[in-house]
Amino acid sequence: MTNLPPVLYRGSVKNVRGEVSAKSLVFEFSDRYSVFDWGEMPDQLNDKGLSLALMGKSFFQFLENPLNWKKLFSSKALSDAFSADYLKALENSAQYIEYCKNGLKHHAQHLTILEDRPIMTVQNIKVLRPAETNNRYDYSAYVSRPVETLVPLEIIFRLGLPQGNSLSKRLGEDLSKWRAFGFESIPEFGMLKTPAIDFSTKLEKGDRYLDYVEAQKIAGINDEEWINLQQMTHLIALNLYNFHHELGLKLIDGKLEMAFVSGNESHRNFMLVDSIGIDELRLHYKDKSFSKEFLRESYKDSAWYDALEKSKKESLISGVDFKTICLEKYHLAPEALSPKILERAQSVYKSYANAVTQKVFGQKYFSEDFSLENYSQRYM
Repeated sequence: MTNLPPVLYRGSVKNVRGEVSAKSLVFEFSDRYSVFDWGEMPDQLNDKGLSLALMGKSFFQFLENPLNWKKLFSSKALSDAFSADYLKALENSAQYIEYCKNGLKHHAQHLTILEDRPIMTVQNIKVLRPAETNNRYDYSAYVSRPVETLVPLEIIFRLGLPQGNSLSKRLGEDLSKWRAFGFESIPEFGMLKTPAIDFSTKLEKGDRYLDYVEAQKIAGINDEEWINLQQMTHLIALNLYNFHHELGLKLIDGKLEMAFVSGNESHRNFMLVDSIGIDELRLHYKDKSFSKEFLRESYKDSAWYDALEKSKKESLISGVDFKTICLEKYHLAPEALSPKILERAQSVYKSYANAVTQKVFGQKYFSEDFSLENYSQRYM
């Protein structure tokens, strides 16, 4: 086994290794998976970690290449899907001009496939976790406008609003709330002519959706930075949409993480961090869901899921971690997956990884059995 730095943080799906003061850290991708914010589930999915590492490397390399930006707005897929005025404004933006010259900045340095695990070396980004007191979080550390620091927001781009999406549930029939997200009328379900950006907390015990005012406030983002952050998100979303369209996939929505980096006197810039893969994206293939959503669905008829939903509601009132409530009050934990679901889960990661690496690097890592078409015929 290759010697690696000590574990600095153990997440539900990957470990972060290294020293707090080091310039670089190591992402160690595991075969663990998580649903419903539970953390590590009872099963492991063979080659999931390797699949995610390959996806991350592929997307970082794709987005850092200026050539993949220069041709973006000549895409018929974009002009067919989105508003001409919306596309024109982004094509004329300073952000887009910068990407056409220098590509998109990200924190990944290199990926190594060891004999026993995939690891990615990344630039070390500080994480300023807000202190919690009585279920309230203190974000004052962001007032000093730090750099080389994680933005404490999960940034969600919505190219479409499928049935059951969280934004439609939250905003309901209140037009004033929709206007706050840039809509002139309440949208119908389906793809959007002008995509929307949504935000949730990243560093709290549970994800909490935010309106724009609170999102900008807790992150300490000034108005110029706020505009740049949204433009950057829109541009990444469009390039990912076009990327997947060329694979025969439709990108519906996704989530990104950013870090503050140095800019000029008036504003900081942003850098793409963490990773991009099927866990962060909602995709359709041949008008059917192509994602790990079936993993979530496999648990929704279980006693554990019912207890989990109750525990999350109780947690909001008591401040006690919902997982603790579920385990100690209801004495319930998730069960192992059935062999059929386990096999499908392993296949979706490898099939998607093959499609992505074939497009970016011209070769597949896994066997030819793992393809979008084979997965579709077998499981969808």
